[in-house]
Amino acid sequence: MDNVHPFQSHEDIRAEARDWVLRFNRDTEPTAEDISALREWAGRSSVHRAELERATEFWCDANLLSELAVPVGRSGARSMGERRGRLWQRLLPRSFSSAVVAVLFLGVAVVVSLQLLQIHGDIENGTYTTAIGEQRVLVLSDASQIQLDTNSEVRVDYGESSRSIHLVRGKAHFDVAKEQRRPFEVYAADGLVRAVGTAFSVYIDNRDVKVTVNEGRVDLARVQRRALLQTGDVGATSGHEVSGRSQIGSEVFVSLKKGQSAQFNKNEQEVNELSDKDLSRELAWRKGLLIFVGDPLSEVISEVNRYTDINIEILDPDLADLQIGGRFRVGELEALFDVLEVGFGVQISYRDKRHVELRSSLH
Repeated sequence: MDNVHPFQSHEDIRAEARDWVLRFNRDTEPTAEDISALREWAGRSSVHRAELERATEFWCDANLLSELAVPVGRSGARSMGERRGRLWQRLLPRSFSSAVVAVLFLGVAVVVSLQLLQIHGDIENGTYTTAIGEQRVLVLSDASQIQLDTNSEVRVDYGESSRSIHLVRGKAHFDVAKEQRRPFEVYAADGLVRAVGTAFSVYIDNRDVKVTVNEGRVDLARVQRRALLQTGDVGATSGHEVSGRSQIGSEVFVSLKKGQSAQFNKNEQEVNELSDKDLSRELAWRKGLLIFVGDPLSEVISEVNRYTDINIEILDPDLADLQIGGRFRVGELEALFDVLEVGFGVQISYRDKRHVELRSSLH
């Protein structure tokens, strides 16, 4: 008989619920057969429904919501959310779907509130940092905004004729108020980004600088700093450099417009054109999200490690090139580990509270 199913343990049902949520979180729309199969599975028992609700809530907390990956206008965001809500309403019984839909929208609200709570206004000249796992928004005196990513540091140096920001480490996004007489300049490693009114992000990775533009245009230059010697100064007569003052030489080597990114260092540069989807993925961290699309596990772990003081180590060399896809909220390690275990056959083990090891479960 079709309605007779073999006995399943609670753990088996829980694993199947997670598989269902993973399956319905793909970029492709579920088929009518998929919807029918999930409806049948959820209707087998109250345990099935409870575990599906639990799995859905877990993944929503991890922000595996496709609508959060693409920055759209309010009307677009609302329509996408409504479509996702209607999908779950089709899949599940009326009494159950309302709870799931509430969780979906709660996930959106949590991310938005996190951004709003981190805003700091009336920023003056000085140095500002974020701790590991922290993000914050700085509103400058001219209404320009700096969004600092995890473990980042900037130094603000505004003057009457210039607006200078020094990105000491990490990543930041700059939303620049237009002011023709005072260009906005961001210094990062050996690079300089100059703008007037635009929006872009800058990331320092060792001595490499990566710039991504999501509005307007910026000029990129390399800088050379040398001491400025003063006549009559003791340091000048002795041939030593005078600390605290410098002259900056720069030469623009490329201009970037919306949808372009560049990665460069002292000697090399590479410019890339980004699709709207790739641009959204590049800037997803601003919403507290990490999005991976076929990225090697080694790069995924390197990025995730930036947001946590837990050391995640790949012990099996064969796993380094494993291609990973998914959306995760920064800091949600359990969500990442669950995806790796369920979807990619990776064994997760804790050496201690601050050290996690990854191995292939196939060995």
